[in-house]
Amino acid sequence: MQTGFAIPASAGHLVPASQIERLAGLLDASESLLAASARRLHSPLSQANTMAVGLLRSAPEAEPLPARRRACAGLAPWQQRRIRDLVEERMHESLSVVEMAAAVRLSRSFFSRAFSVSFECSPHFYVMRRRIARAKVLMQATSEPLAQIAAACGLSDQAHLSRLFRRHAELTPSDWRRRIRAGYGSTQSRGIVDGNAALAVA
Repeated sequence: MQTGFAIPASAGHLVPASQIERLAGLLDASESLLAASARRLHSPLSQANTMAVGLLRSAPEAEPLPARRRACAGLAPWQQRRIRDLVEERMHESLSVVEMAAAVRLSRSFFSRAFSVSFECSPHFYVMRRRIARAKVLMQATSEPLAQIAAACGLSDQAHLSRLFRRHAELTPSDWRRRIRAGYGSTQSRGIVDGNAALAVA
């Protein structure tokens, strides 16, 4: 940029035209350098951004976390032995599911599921079945009244024993005892006797 006029720098002073031209050249050079620097800076950023997008698109999607297994594996062998022993030891008194679960260090809900897997029945049904098995042994081996046998098996009274016995053995305790002592019975009653031996040592 050329001009023949001088521009006043301040009151009473003039700036030579040559200095103005030099200043204009320096400003032009600075703008060129800034533009070149911006292009150099933009190029690596643009390449990095393009690379990141490509990697994200080509990367496989993250697989979902495996769902928690719903199937219960059942009780460990030591837990099964502990439950069997506990039921036999506490046969003469009440035994809750909470107490059984605590004996094998499990929560009530998890214990109930695991027990059903291992014993193929509920804890309550297993305890009742064991009480009936004990009652069969006592009725067969002793002459104790049914009321005392009921108490020895953790049942409230003879009526309670009769209800459970009919439910599990399809006979009243008195009928079962008479058939055993008589040494005869239907195929069904003989099956009950054979089943008693298995239950007594289960």
